[in-house]
Amino acid sequence: MNEYLFNLKYKIANHVSGFPGLYTIISKSLTGRDCYTTRDSDIVIDGHPRSANTYATFAFRVAQTQSLVIANHIHKKSQFLLAEKYGIPAILLIRNPLDCISSLLIRQPKYDPFVLFEGYYFLYNGLKNSNSFVLGDFDDITNNYAAIIRRVNDKFSTHFDLYYNTPENEKIVRDIIQTQDREKYASEYNQSVAYPNDKRKKVISDIKDRLQESRYKKEIAKCEATYFHFLNRNV
Repeated sequence: MNEYLFNLKYKIANHVSGFPGLYTIISKSLTGRDCYTTRDSDIVIDGHPRSANTYATFAFRVAQTQSLVIANHIHKKSQFLLAEKYGIPAILLIRNPLDCISSLLIRQPKYDPFVLFEGYYFLYNGLKNSNSFVLGDFDDITNNYAAIIRRVNDKFSTHFDLYYNTPENEKIVRDIIQTQDREKYASEYNQSVAYPNDKRKKVISDIKDRLQESRYKKEIAKCEATYFHFLNRNV
């Protein structure tokens, strides 16, 4: 698929996700994946790509003493619109847009940065008036996930087990993520692995410099305003 069609598909998917029932039916039939929000979901853990989606999902699973149905990794607001409709607990993952989009461009260079900024804004701006989830900022997820899960329990009267960022737990989650990435992206493992390494840090720095060029100024400003709206609301 050429880059134009690749980005067009992404744009269309974002906009159709505003119609959650329709989007879920179409997308599920095309992908065959089983991680969409349904009435049977126990919790939704999702957000824009590269916002600790993989870490948050697997760390949550590691902490639980029972098997749960977790809606995850769809990266569309449909996940949360359906969660609100069905009364399902949800964690909306979020990350500073410059960090988030820089990291995503390493994983998939075909993306047009303008399209990614638009997708970021579409996802979060479309949920800014909702109060049907707990916010999980990237730093809080990766450093104090227990506090976020505790807020979920308080908000939704649930009893999910808490995840503590101990060295033992972190090793378990890291091993799961790295094994998954090796199997899925073996040919370009260093680029795709969810955890940072020296090579990725250098590439991210270069991409961040490019994204701060004047042509992206308006897009960054819109996304950052939305990001800080959520952070301020969460104080």
